Amino acid sequence: MGAEVLYTAVTVLLGLLILATGLGVVFLKNPVHAALSLLANLCATAVLYLSVLSAPFVAIVQVIVYMGAVVVFVLFVIMLVNIRPNEITERFFTPRLVLSIAAVVVFAVQVLLVNALVKGKWHPTAYVHAGDLAKVLFTKYALLFELVSVLIFAAAVGAVALAKKRM
Repeated sequence: MGAEVLYTAVTVLLGLLILATGLGVVFLKNPVHAALSLLANLCATAVLYLSVLSAPFVAIVQVIVYMGAVVVFVLFVIMLVNIRPNEITERFFTPRLVLSIAAVVVFAVQVLLVNALVKGKWHPTAYVHAGDLAKVLFTKYALLFELVSVLIFAAAVGAVALAKKRM
C-alpha cells in the first residue's frame, strides 16, 4: 500500500511540474525564459518516463533529442533574432489564454477517451520495442521523417531572414 501512495505522489508531483513549466512556456514574456521553461518541462517529462513509466529508452531519447538538440536549436534561433527587452511589448494576451484552456480541455477529453477505450484491453505484453519502431520509422515513413527535418531547417532559415531584415 505504501508503494502505491508513493507512486501516485510522484506521478502527481511530476504532472504538476510539467503543467507549471508548460504554462511558463506559453505565458513568459522573455523568450529565453520561455525556452528555459521548455527545458525544465522536457527534463520533468524525461523523469516521468524513467521513474513512473519505466521507459529508460524513451527517457534517454527525450534527453538527447529534445533537451540536447531542440532546445539548443530554439535558443540559437532566439539569440539570432536578438529581441531586445524594450521590444517585448506583449502582455497577458487573451487569445493565448483561451487557446491554453482549449488545449487543456482537448487533452482531458483525450485522456478520458483513451481510458474508456483501453480499460480492460491493455496488457503489458503490448509494448512496442525501440527496434520495431526504428524499423517502421526508417523504412515506411523515411520520406516523412526527412520532410520534418527539412521543415525545421526552413523554419531556421526563415528566422534568419527575418532577423536580417530587422538589422
